[in-house]
Amino acid sequence: MYDFLSNLSDYINNRFNLLFNKLLNEMKKKFIEIEISIKHELNETLHAIEMLENKSNVVELDQQLIGRLSRMDSIMDQKMSIAKLERQKVRLKQLEQALNNIQTDDFGVCIDCGEDIEFKRLQSNPTVKKCFECMKG
Repeated sequence: MYDFLSNLSDYINNRFNLLFNKLLNEMKKKFIEIEISIKHELNETLHAIEMLENKSNVVELDQQLIGRLSRMDSIMDQKMSIAKLERQKVRLKQLEQALNNIQTDDFGVCIDCGEDIEFKRLQSNPTVKKCFECMKG
């Protein structure tokens, strides 16, 4: 009887270890996918910042070169580009922080309560810092 229980215990332990390792590997793959998507978005954001910095250059004020309405449109476009540029810079900081958190094992941990953030939320927005409960307030 003892041999049977011992064998059963070994079987259960081995089976548990196999299942646990399988789940762990699946989670690692998903986190790697998130890390790749963060890096991709980071590159896109850097490119957008570069484009917006070029677009937000000083508008020429010589009315002989362009008409008043065209100049006003150019000034408005410039202000919109500057606002977009600032938003992109904020997003860049968020993405860099998310990458840093992945490397320091802080990724997916709520900054308020310390609990795990729902994985689906991390997949949809990897820069999220709070779990759903803490976000609700």
